[in-house]
Amino acid sequence: MFNAFFRKISTRRFRRPLWIAAIVFVLIGCISTGLFFILKNSDAKGVISHREIAKLWNEGNIEKTIAESRKATEAFPFDEYYLSMRGISAYYSALDAQDEETRQQLLEESVISLRKALVIGVPSGMKAQIFYVLAKAYYQKGEPWFDLAERYFLLARNSGSKEKDLPQYLAVVYAGKKDYEHAIEWFELSLKGDTSDILTLSAAISYKNIGKNDKARELLASLETHATDAKIRLKAKLLLAQDSYESGDFSAALQRYEEILKEDPLNADAWYGLGLVYAKKNDQLGARAAFRKVVQIDPNHADARKRLAEKL
Repeated sequence: MFNAFFRKISTRRFRRPLWIAAIVFVLIGCISTGLFFILKNSDAKGVISHREIAKLWNEGNIEKTIAESRKATEAFPFDEYYLSMRGISAYYSALDAQDEETRQQLLEESVISLRKALVIGVPSGMKAQIFYVLAKAYYQKGEPWFDLAERYFLLARNSGSKEKDLPQYLAVVYAGKKDYEHAIEWFELSLKGDTSDILTLSAAISYKNIGKNDKARELLASLETHATDAKIRLKAKLLLAQDSYESGDFSAALQRYEEILKEDPLNADAWYGLGLVYAKKNDQLGARAAFRKVVQIDPNHADARKRLAEKL
């Protein structure tokens, strides 16, 4: 009886500090949350509200948006809205950067801010847009980051993104990864709604790499005659010339190489192709002259140097 009573009293005395501590912890949490809410929606430390950040963005003031978002995230580092706006505005600032170092710094800022926002938790309605901008930031960082670009473009799509250029980005990302089978799937979807020169050229290269040469020729031929970008038109003509050479149609290849060199006399690839055609036609003098021209334009052109060495 005594032992039972003792155990009961001892338990009560032991538990009381725990209950007190728990109550104090909850009260502190409530006070902190309330204080955070008040500060979050006030002009604390010169930080503007979510509404004002959104207004700046909607007015197209990217520079002011990123400046205010940075200030806000310094004061409230776990505010997912401020982090999201900082990441989005940093991405668009990167597109206007005047030098590569600044561009890469802004892209990294965008990536870090958006990923922090996702970890903290953004509303489901914002996720598709966050995934989409994050994917584009990785895409802009370059080919070493294409795996992450692919991941977030797919997450954006699966989250309901309706961005019209999403299939184009995925097509180019897969082509950059040399995953031409997947690239073609997205190119075919993209070409239904967009016939831009660069997209058509990328699609043609992907078709060629999976052995669909007829489709590649069709797209390249359309670029050869209709491309508005002169560089893309010449690139299409160069690829068609190479295709003619590989198919054994040396006359067509010769004609296209000569046409390219009329427009771009310092095109090393065209001079090299011309040398290969002359070699096939047993015009060794013409071939050597063409290969020497390649080396003059590009002293590091290994294939042209090798061809010249073989004839010594």
